Amino acid sequence: MSKLTARDKFLKKLRPFMLERELKHVATAYVFSKYGHRGQQRDNGERYFEHPRAVALIILDEMEIRNDWQLIVIALLHDIVEDSWLLDEDRLEKNFGRAVALGIKYLTKDPTEKKELYLARLRSYATWRVLLVKLCDRVHNLRTLDGCSEEKQRKQILETEKEYIPLINLLGNTIPKDYKQHIYYLKDNIKGLCKDYRKRLGMD
Repeated sequence: MSKLTARDKFLKKLRPFMLERELKHVATAYVFSKYGHRGQQRDNGERYFEHPRAVALIILDEMEIRNDWQLIVIALLHDIVEDSWLLDEDRLEKNFGRAVALGIKYLTKDPTEKKELYLARLRSYATWRVLLVKLCDRVHNLRTLDGCSEEKQRKQILETEKEYIPLINLLGNTIPKDYKQHIYYLKDNIKGLCKDYRKRLGMD
């Protein structure tokens, strides 16, 4: 009997909670993300695809949100336009619909755009799904910060405290009430990780 692949195990988590057509959207996004990020590595040396997959798994396993296919697709593909030639906005909309395409657009940083403008755009226009993915993205980035230089670690901590903790409060105003408890989970994780790195880096 053949063993389940990592993709099979991922989709198995969702099968009881999604319609077959919704599950197919997630399966397609998983393949696009893995293929689109092939050959790319993160600072710690692991293949890049493990990052969007991990962001999706934070939503699935830690927050136990398993019935929202659009949210999972956005998580899997949140870096695909920025880091890959595989999918553009038009193709995203044709495959996954306008809401997903717009969500990924809000999460995509234009290389000519200043970080401050990107964050201001998120604050002004992003939906709760986009904000949730962005904050889970930050959680995973902080969890894997050991693979980065000390300079980048300091920069990430300061940026998180200044820009991302306020995004948690904004998410709290827009997220559906059934998911309100996740605000506290995100806040505890992000503040706790920042506190640990501050102590480790002698930033206090």
